[in-house]
Amino acid sequence: MIFAVLISSCQEINISKEVNYTFLLDSLVQNQKSFLKDIDTILVNECLHKSAERIRLFDLDNLDVFQKNWIHHDKLAYQKIEKNFMHFNSQLDSLLEELTISKTQIGALKEDLVHRHLNKTQFSSYLSEEQKILGKLNVLGDKLKSTFTTNLAHFDSLEYKLHGIFMQLNAIHTKNGKIIKR
Repeated sequence: MIFAVLISSCQEINISKEVNYTFLLDSLVQNQKSFLKDIDTILVNECLHKSAERIRLFDLDNLDVFQKNWIHHDKLAYQKIEKNFMHFNSQLDSLLEELTISKTQIGALKEDLVHRHLNKTQFSSYLSEEQKILGKLNVLGDKLKSTFTTNLAHFDSLEYKLHGIFMQLNAIHTKNGKIIKR
């Protein structure tokens, strides 16, 4: 009986494998955060600013009804891009916050294990939950990166397509003494 208690207590003492799992999860969080921080948020904000600028150009008072109708679909495209990038920014902020929370949870899980507030079975259960959460956050991060790439491509395509129109709108706007940056 005493031998069985000693063996089970010795098994509980060796927690290096479990601690290594927390280091592994922590490194996954760090990699995901680095991956997301590589997204050029300055570029996103520039696209937001330019989209708002383009939308204002499309609403110039000097444009007649025909001209406004002619560019209406393009205005809607910029409005959609602007909405998508605004949503993107909030999703990115939320995801980074979730990753920070997850990192804190993983650290607390390791500390609880080291200080014997959890046994290996409890640890395993919590570790499994954190793995599931990180898996979901990783999928969201991949989708966010894809959304960034797609919206940026749409923006660039629209800018290229409408380059001539912007030059004409700037010429109209310049007649009033104002120049819009391209």
